[in-house]
Amino acid sequence: MIRWNLLLIALFIVGCSSASKRLPEQTSGREHRPLWVNDPLEFCKDEFLCAVGEGSSFYLAESEARKNLAKIFKVQVSGTTEVNEQSSSLSSAEMMESSGVTQDIYSSNLETVDEVLEGVVTSKKHEEDGAIFSLAQLDKRVAGKILKAKISDLDAQIDQAFSSNRRSLLPQAFELHSKKSGLATYLTILGMPNFSRGVSKQELLKKKAEFDANPIYILIEANKGSEFIEQTVAGELSTLGYKIVKKGKANFKLSITSNSRREYLNVKGFERYNMYVKLLSSDQAGEAIGNLTFDQTQNGRSLSQIKSMVLSNFRQYFSENFQALELD
Repeated sequence: MIRWNLLLIALFIVGCSSASKRLPEQTSGREHRPLWVNDPLEFCKDEFLCAVGEGSSFYLAESEARKNLAKIFKVQVSGTTEVNEQSSSLSSAEMMESSGVTQDIYSSNLETVDEVLEGVVTSKKHEEDGAIFSLAQLDKRVAGKILKAKISDLDAQIDQAFSSNRRSLLPQAFELHSKKSGLATYLTILGMPNFSRGVSKQELLKKKAEFDANPIYILIEANKGSEFIEQTVAGELSTLGYKIVKKGKANFKLSITSNSRREYLNVKGFERYNMYVKLLSSDQAGEAIGNLTFDQTQNGRSLSQIKSMVLSNFRQYFSENFQALELD
């Protein structure tokens, strides 16, 4: 009997000890309101990035706290992307990033934000007058390690594109640099200096100016019925800084062969359409140097809708793979 009493006393002491350890994590009442409810910045100091959420339950308060912390990053992502897009419009008149590229940068940086926010902790809660408060904390050192690793990787890719001295890889270098600039902004939010010492935006612009001073002329030849493909290719190459000619001397020739056909689809209210495109590039001696092939079948409600979708997909495919044509 004595042993059982001693055991119960021991369990009571341990229970009280555990409860006292949890006390700072979950509090209640106006008289026990912790500092972080009113002033999370003062509470978290330099070690953590913090935000407070309020809700009618612990779950809702925690969710709101995470959302508020995410806003600090994601609002900055949007602002940085807009600034970069305006900058490219002003300084890269002939090599502007398309809206699709800008969206890719935005999406890529959001994915990084989501990865960083996986380290958020929401262990502190406070209940007062029917309201629940939760504190979201992000360890700045852990977040900084993730960001620095990604920035270092981007620096390596930019350097590779820049050092290749290939005109066709310069847009890729600009795109990567925009991503890096966005990530560097996060370091500022965390109160950390930008450690990157890679290729600068000024160096990329200088390289572009050198290419612009020595333009590459592309002669495009296309078979009958390929007018829309020809216009798409010419537009993309012009955006990248190439000069398009219809006749006369050129540094490279690009031959386009395409055919499109409507295919049978035994589904009422739907159409099927196929487009095949072959691009062959050759040098001034007439030697083949590169090629691209695009072959896609698409279903849709109307033929005009399908053609528009396929052409859009071709444009994206060309912009992502045109380096294979070796037009440098």
